Amino acid sequence: MNKKYLYIIIAILIIVILCLLTYKTSEEVNFNGDKSNLTHDFGILDKSKKSLYKYTFRYINAKYDTIKVYGVKDGCDCTESKVKTGLYFKNDTISVNIKYDPTKYNDKGATVKQFFLITNKSLSKFDTILPLTLKGNIK
Repeated sequence: MNKKYLYIIIAILIIVILCLLTYKTSEEVNFNGDKSNLTHDFGILDKSKKSLYKYTFRYINAKYDTIKVYGVKDGCDCTESKVKTGLYFKNDTISVNIKYDPTKYNDKGATVKQFFLITNKSLSKFDTILPLTLKGNIK
């Protein structure tokens, strides 16, 4: 084999290795700059006073030029979530509206409900799925 071809093959292998070493497989989520915004704690949830609790998670797309939102999945049928599906551009705000009905089941004590925002870009360690959490203590 000619030395010229050997050097070309070695150069290509070095470039491929460098590309693989610098490629980011997962990135930190930027949820309004604060990961604590991935969770909302209602505190004490009184079944007798209020049947529906509402909260809006807001995600600012500061990371990508465009991001496509496919929807949001609920954890159970005592919750309802809505998000405008479609294309969001850089610095657009994605609002995820959540409703929780603690009277739907006979829940008591500490409760945790999770929702999953589904997109076409990597938003968390779960890749294209961003988990959102509601917490509360039902009396």
